[in-house]
Amino acid sequence: MKYKRIALIGMMGSGKSTVAKALAEKINFELQELDEIFEKEENISIADFFRKNGEENFRIKETQILKNALKKENTIISCGGGIIIKKENRDLLFQKDILTIYLKADKNTILKRIKKDTKRPLLNTKNQLETIEEILSNREVFYNQAKYTIKTDNKTIEDIIKEIEQINE
Repeated sequence: MKYKRIALIGMMGSGKSTVAKALAEKINFELQELDEIFEKEENISIADFFRKNGEENFRIKETQILKNALKKENTIISCGGGIIIKKENRDLLFQKDILTIYLKADKNTILKRIKKDTKRPLLNTKNQLETIEEILSNREVFYNQAKYTIKTDNKTIEDIIKEIEQINE
């Protein structure tokens, strides 16, 4: 394996968690699901944390978790969708020795995948598709800084993992 750290970035619903879990099992790397680590460490859901403490406080803690995750080798890191908002996080993720992959999904695919998920604080809006479009337009420039982009629409997990393995040979 060329890279000892693989980070998956992208919008909520793009497949990061699912792909990260399957990839970690396949190549025998440790899985670090940053949102799960956050909830375990803080003993609160991200949605509740957002409501009680605000997004800025969430982002500060998220950066600390990312820094800890990047200290390990042979690891797959599944990042929260908004992690790339902070420049500090982009600087961490886009280092030469980290394979950062943008899992890209169309706005309609994202909506279909997350429509019934009530745990997403940024999507508690009347028009979720419009919200997804707005979030994507704000973040796409940052997502596109990843070393590689893999479109996840209409692909199986196995197809996506094969693409990642070809990059990391």
